[in-house]
Amino acid sequence: MANREVFSVEGIGAMISELDKIEREVDQKIDRVLIKLAQKVITDAKKLAPLDSGDLEAALIVGEVRNMLKSKFIDFGTSPEVDDYAMVQHEGFRKTKTGKVVYMSPGPKTDSKGAYKGYMPGKKYLENAIKINEKLIIEELTAALRF
Repeated sequence: MANREVFSVEGIGAMISELDKIEREVDQKIDRVLIKLAQKVITDAKKLAPLDSGDLEAALIVGEVRNMLKSKFIDFGTSPEVDDYAMVQHEGFRKTKTGKVVYMSPGPKTDSKGAYKGYMPGKKYLENAIKINEKLIIEELTAALRF
């Protein structure tokens, strides 16, 4: 006759404990990977950001990993005090109060930074930093889900 001890309450309790431990370890691993990847994107965004006084580069930050329903995400970008300026610089234009569109062009300090990984500093600095790291992001997150 088969050994029924495998299905004992103690055995199920131990299995549940082990599964909880694995879940915590995977969550922690994913959190570490998300933070590392966000920091990499921000490092590249700083190299691609337009340069005037350096405030935009200094304001590029990585937030905390957050959970929403069954999803994990991490915010990264600029600190709130420069959000309006950062968006204008990222998009490369702004609208005046009269509705006129004013296009931005890189100044001499931005031009002096030179190309970085195939992209010129200036508009779309954060989007381009994500593009630079897209393959790495997919690889790292895929690896993090393996155990």
